[in-house]
Amino acid sequence: MASVSTLSPVTTRYRSVDEMVALIMAAAPALQANALGEEKAGRLSADTISTLDEIGVFRVSVPREYGGLAYTTEEQRRVYAAVGAIAGSTGWVSWVTTTHGRWITMFPKQAQDDVFGMNWVGPLISGVLSPHGPGQARRVDGGYMIKGRWPFASGCRHTAWSVLGSMMQGPDGESDMLLPLVPTSAVEVIDDWAVSGMKGTGSNTVQITEEVFVPEHRVIRMKDAVNGVWAETPPEGALFRNNFLDYTSVLSGSTPLGMAQGALAYFRERLDKRGIMGTDYKLQAAAPVAHFQLADAIAKIDAAERVLSEDCRELDRRALTGIPSDDLFQAKLKFDVALSVRGCSEAVDILHRASGASTIHEGNPMQRYARDCRVATVHAHFNYETCAENYGRAVAGQPLFGHYSALAKQA
Repeated sequence: MASVSTLSPVTTRYRSVDEMVALIMAAAPALQANALGEEKAGRLSADTISTLDEIGVFRVSVPREYGGLAYTTEEQRRVYAAVGAIAGSTGWVSWVTTTHGRWITMFPKQAQDDVFGMNWVGPLISGVLSPHGPGQARRVDGGYMIKGRWPFASGCRHTAWSVLGSMMQGPDGESDMLLPLVPTSAVEVIDDWAVSGMKGTGSNTVQITEEVFVPEHRVIRMKDAVNGVWAETPPEGALFRNNFLDYTSVLSGSTPLGMAQGALAYFRERLDKRGIMGTDYKLQAAAPVAHFQLADAIAKIDAAERVLSEDCRELDRRALTGIPSDDLFQAKLKFDVALSVRGCSEAVDILHRASGASTIHEGNPMQRYARDCRVATVHAHFNYETCAENYGRAVAGQPLFGHYSALAKQA
């Protein structure tokens, strides 16, 4: 990676979200053609990264003063869903790395200059943020020394920077979670991404064995981030006044939604091109069972989109009007996302079973949608039962599970 001193600002021509979605759809055939090779490689290809970069996908959460697009939460949802409809891994890396740009705006201006002012093809920031803090940090003059091991760092092979949650012991024995911003060149990527789905995300474990120095301006406290305490004045725009955990949470459902929409589009393309084995139907489009399957899948996908879109718009409204987040709203967002992801996975399951044996070939996108969507449902953030219980607790007036909210209350 080039040193920060040699980097110059990047400018992006502003384009509307409608323009961007149209460009993503136009690039879909080429990007889909890369998907099988990316699964085998365990990471996105340079061609996919450069194509998404040229379209502007990686700039949607960057402030406009740095040449970014600063899309609203709802506009970003549309972008990540459009990419997810191409391939789950492509959409996931786009979401998880790009939303990190919103996090960086909470850092001091010098850190924002370091990140947003560089010439870089691809996503700028990857990272792992865990309330359990797998990394360790200690205070030194001018900054912090950190080391540790962080699993599931999606897109880490493509980014210039990593945000790596690290715990620091205070003088009173209490732990404080920090968010250090580290050049990815200082991080070792472990070759351990061998999984059943989301194979192209390159969600490898990253580690720092020998302590690395991180200057003061590239570190913020998790407590401050959760409570909306900015190191300096936020950039212009509603995006930079929302709750960063709510923002990241609600947008996480965009890629599974896109996968379900992609699976539906593929299924509909083949309806009048194939029959149903073991029946007299020469065309699947004429079969009542296909009509029921279509209606069931569409209902689940449409419901998921309506829930996510409404939540994104509400988050944007709260940011504009200054309404703070609270436990009930956060629990509802997480439950809504888990509900939508479960519905999308069920829809893809229906479409996969209805698509015939030809879809078991690894080059067929339907089996990839099915595997990727199923893997999404086991992500801790999308665990339906846990999110449902937590939301029910909030509605019943009971305290939420600890997680990030506990950090906010300790501040």
